[in-house]
Amino acid sequence: SNTVEQRKWIPAMIEKYQIKSIADIGAGDLNWIKCTPLPNDIEYTPYDLVPRMPEVKKFDLVQQVPPKVDMLMCLWVLNHLPYEHCEQALKNIKASGAKYLMMTHRPVWLHEQPPEIDMPYLEQIILNKKDDCIRLIEL
Repeated sequence: SNTVEQRKWIPAMIEKYQIKSIADIGAGDLNWIKCTPLPNDIEYTPYDLVPRMPEVKKFDLVQQVPPKVDMLMCLWVLNHLPYEHCEQALKNIKASGAKYLMMTHRPVWLHEQPPEIDMPYLEQIILNKKDDCIRLIEL
């Protein structure tokens, strides 16, 4: 129930920005994304540092550059990284050649993160009263 609005918003952004390929960095157990109505023609590849499902590929955003896709999805990942690791992850994201980044943004934690994390965005959805949100950013 906590992801109802974002499960509507994400497909709307995919359609609006004509996204055809997604690398989901930090896909976890795929629990909520399975309930998200992604377009049939989307190329969706899940990645995680510790894959818990067979279809999830092992990936370390701090050590590796993500694949070049239309959109990198990085939800609830960057805010869990120490400052230096977040800084390196952002460099790797920008080096990927992806067109868009969809990431969570937590204003209350900005003081613990590199300033580059607060990027201009095209669209956002507010998730709660703390102003946590998901932003769509053009890289």
